[in-house]
Amino acid sequence: MTDRDDSIIRRVLSAAGLLVLAASFVVGADLFGVRGELFGKATAPPRESAFSRIDSSSAAATKSVLRSQPWWQQVGRFRGTETSAADLFRIGDGAIQWRATWSCDSGRFVVRAAGEKRPLIDEPCAARGTKELTNRPRGGLQVVADGRWTVRVEQQVDVPLVEPPLATMTAAGSETVATGSFYRIDQVGRGRLTIHRLASGRYALRLSNFYVTANIDLEIRFHPLRKPRTTRQYLSRPSKLVAPLDVTTGSMNFLVPAGIDPRRYRSVVIWCPLITSAYAAATLDHRSPAAGAVS
Repeated sequence: MTDRDDSIIRRVLSAAGLLVLAASFVVGADLFGVRGELFGKATAPPRESAFSRIDSSSAAATKSVLRSQPWWQQVGRFRGTETSAADLFRIGDGAIQWRATWSCDSGRFVVRAAGEKRPLIDEPCAARGTKELTNRPRGGLQVVADGRWTVRVEQQVDVPLVEPPLATMTAAGSETVATGSFYRIDQVGRGRLTIHRLASGRYALRLSNFYVTANIDLEIRFHPLRKPRTTRQYLSRPSKLVAPLDVTTGSMNFLVPAGIDPRRYRSVVIWCPLITSAYAAATLDHRSPAAGAVS
C-alpha cells in the first residue's frame, strides 16, 4: 500500500467519523423529530383529562401527557324490560378495559356491538353477573333481553381527573381551615391541598394540580407529625384514613369521614400499605390554632 493510498483511507475514515458524530447529534437532540421517527416517542401523546368519576360524557377541555394509576370511571347505569337501542352506551377510545355488572329476570343477558356478529356478552340471567372485557368496540352498544334487566357499565382509564371544586366548598358558611404543598418521601409527590369546613360542619379535602408516583391501593391519611420525612417516622405515630386514592394525577375532591377533625392533625400523607411505604406528604398550615393538635 502506498503512502497516497494510506492518506486516502485516513481521510475517508475521518469523514465517516464526522458523519457518525453529526448523525449522533441529530438523533440525540431529536432535530426535526428524527429520533421520534426512528425509534418512537418515549412520551405518549397528550390525551383529554376526565372531569368526573361517574360521568364519562363530560366534555374535557384540557389535555395532558401525565398518566394516572388506572381507575374505574362509570359510563352509566341503565335499565329496561326489552331490547335497547343500539347506541345505549359507548366505551371511550382511550379506555384500557371495560366491565358490565348486571342483573336480569329470565333468559340471557346479551350485549351486542353494532356491526359485529358475535355478542360481547352472552350470559344466562342470574341474581348478579359481572364481566370484564379488554376489547374496545367502536360505535354504540345495545342490550338484548326478554325481561327486566339493569346494568352498570364502567371503563378503566389512566388519564388525570380534573374535577372542579365542590359547590359546597365555596357556598355561604364554608371556610378554608388548612392548606399545604406535597413533598417527596419515598416517591415523587407534588401539588397543593386545601381542607374546607363545609356549612354542614363536615370537612372536605381537595387536591389541586396533584401528582404522585402511581401504584395501586394508595391511601390519603391524616398524620400527627408536622413534617414526616421517612416511612419510619410515619410508622412511629398512628394515622387516620381519609380515603383510598384511586386516581393519582389531577385535581379532585374527597369528603373527610364524619367524626374526623382535620384540625387535630399536622400533615397529610400518601401511604402505600401494599409495600409499607410513605410516598409523599404535605404539612398542614392551619388557618387557626389546631384544636388538640399533636406535636
